Amino acid sequence: MTERLPWHKAQALIEKHTGPVITARPIKEGFNSEIAVVINDTTFVKGLRGDHPRVWTQERERRINPHIRHVSAPLRWTETTGDWDLNGFDAIDGRTASYKPSSPDLEPIVAMTAHWPPAPDGVELKRAEHRWSSYSDRSELFTGDWLSHTDWSPTNILIARDGRASMLDWAWPTSGARWIDPACWIIWLIASGHHPAQAQAWASKIPPFAAAPVHAVTAFAQAQAAMWEDIGVHAPRPGLADAAARWVKYRTT
Repeated sequence: MTERLPWHKAQALIEKHTGPVITARPIKEGFNSEIAVVINDTTFVKGLRGDHPRVWTQERERRINPHIRHVSAPLRWTETTGDWDLNGFDAIDGRTASYKPSSPDLEPIVAMTAHWPPAPDGVELKRAEHRWSSYSDRSELFTGDWLSHTDWSPTNILIARDGRASMLDWAWPTSGARWIDPACWIIWLIASGHHPAQAQAWASKIPPFAAAPVHAVTAFAQAQAAMWEDIGVHAPRPGLADAAARWVKYRTT
């Protein structure tokens, strides 16, 4: 988890694009940025210090944004200096999604995934078969040419006032099978109170997952269980390792 820094350390750079700061609302959710703040209710700014070891994720998010802005927040400006690397996005007027079994947010999330694009050319992406190779000896089953977000924390999804869902924080996109993102979602649904059968039923509303090879999804579930067990106490929320293990048990017994 990246430690948050006071946004005003970069205020002069931000105001070059937003004008004077009238209101600033720091964002607590998310784990990838040192600065995360909504300025004047119109601009979401995320940034890292120029010497941060993961500052390169800022550039990758800039390069991916033109391909996903229809399901995310459009990037409006960037500011890079020796001290800071900042991205300024349209601020979405919405709330964090709920994954509870009774949540009305689940249908908009399913609808959002219908607009996922193929992995774009010219953007360096981790390939799924490499990303999870240390957790599976069958990771070749995860191969594909579709863009995957892979971090399905509900804090990465905003539900706008009109009910549409948007996926934020594309710092770690992956190229892989089209069913990978729904499979990642299942673990978060189970951790949020769904029975594994119920979670899979929601994922199966997404056609690529419904058509996915059974053995490939089971191998992926086992890889996710191994990964979350390895992450352990450093997971972004409690219960993910247990949820992944429950999904594997459901699929294999």
